Amino acid sequence: MAKLLKSIKDNFFYLAISFLLFFIPLYPKFPLFSVSGTYVAIRLEDIFIALVVGFFGLRLIIKKDFSIFKDSLTKLILLYFGVGLISIISAIFITKNIVPHIAFLHFLRRIEYISLLFVSYYSIKNIKQLKTYGWIVLLATFGVILYGLGQKFFGWPVVSTMNKEFSKGLILRLTWWARVNSTFAGHYDLASYMVMILSLTVTALVLLKSWKKKIIVGFIGLLSYYILILTASRVSFGAYLVGTAFVFWFSNKRWWLIPFFVFSILGMVFSDDLGQRYAATFNLDLSFLSGKVILKKTEQAMAPTPTPSPLPIPTPKESKPSQTGPAPTLTPTPTPTPVFESESEAGSSGEPFEPTALAVGRSTDIRLKVEWPRAIRAFLKNPILGTGYSSISLATDNDYLRMFGEIGILGVLAFGAVIIEIARRMLFFSFNSNALKEERIFVIGVIGASIGYFLNATFIDVFEASKVAFFFWIMVGAALKVIDLRNNREK
Repeated sequence: MAKLLKSIKDNFFYLAISFLLFFIPLYPKFPLFSVSGTYVAIRLEDIFIALVVGFFGLRLIIKKDFSIFKDSLTKLILLYFGVGLISIISAIFITKNIVPHIAFLHFLRRIEYISLLFVSYYSIKNIKQLKTYGWIVLLATFGVILYGLGQKFFGWPVVSTMNKEFSKGLILRLTWWARVNSTFAGHYDLASYMVMILSLTVTALVLLKSWKKKIIVGFIGLLSYYILILTASRVSFGAYLVGTAFVFWFSNKRWWLIPFFVFSILGMVFSDDLGQRYAATFNLDLSFLSGKVILKKTEQAMAPTPTPSPLPIPTPKESKPSQTGPAPTLTPTPTPTPVFESESEAGSSGEPFEPTALAVGRSTDIRLKVEWPRAIRAFLKNPILGTGYSSISLATDNDYLRMFGEIGILGVLAFGAVIIEIARRMLFFSFNSNALKEERIFVIGVIGASIGYFLNATFIDVFEASKVAFFFWIMVGAALKVIDLRNNREK
């Protein structure tokens, strides 16, 4: 027993990160505590992460190990936090356009996300542990996929944060035209997660030598791609193409690029939703390949019981943080819903189904005419420090404009310095070091996943999407540790 307790103590953060990598993607976004003035709630994952980060800080104090603060990256991250704090103070006393406790909540969330980089970094002692992380991520992703397919085809419950009413924890059902959320409470967040997973899946296929393991990983990769198609996120699909192509190219698997692009583009074109959205975006006629599909009543996803639910029918009014566009048509009742032959007829939620062209146009208009101009106005109001976290509502659907509006030029420069330092270390390691092939390819995979993440940020608020942001910073921390393990061995 004493030996077991010692092992747990010595590997506490390794076990903690393993748990978080499994728990965060799989646990739906049920609200735990509400916060006055916003419908962004405190959730169970926030409690777990606060405990892990708190124990990490306590460990540093007990061991009097403050070497972490000597690292240049840590100093840049602290600078970024400092600018964010000054921006909040400025917003409270100068521009006076924020609710202080809401602004501090947004500020603390950003600290929460990035803190996992340090915990992840210190949790890894050897490459074997990193491989264990990889299989845990694969298992968690498989669970996310299964649940997403269950929502799409078997009427499994949906927890959404697409608007104020849904975010209260209502148990919903997808109608047949709605986009898959799985456990991510929003299709855009799910798509952003799958973009990173697909880059890492390709990395694993390059690294693995066992054909049995390659088949398992390849199968999960194909399912991840299918889920990405079901989310019908145009920007995420483009980010997936760029990030994954980067991994193929710099892993010296360039001959894979042709079948990769052919397979990916054909999948997009033949997708009745994603293909039509791209066609509407670029005014293309793909009717000869992908016509409108009308499902039969027997093909509609519904709950197994026809008993009506007493839950009220929510009326979507507000957009979800880190997402835009119309909220997916959801129904909180398990009553079987008839499928209408006309796209203009109302769905079970009472909200009419929009034709693809109208939905695409409305999504674009929300960004170009409402959210982006709002962020630009906030930036012009205080270009140096911005107008503070939370000052431009919960969604901007461009994280770079959001950053300019909330924390100004100084904040953008501070955050940019953090990212540039991380990129410098990863790129130098990948292309200019004597690292082993496996180590280099892993870091290249993380770079590819990061490229997808930052491309998504041009149209989705992924820096604030908790499940996606948690995974990103854990992934970055793991890559930085691989780099330092190799550098230490060389020394």
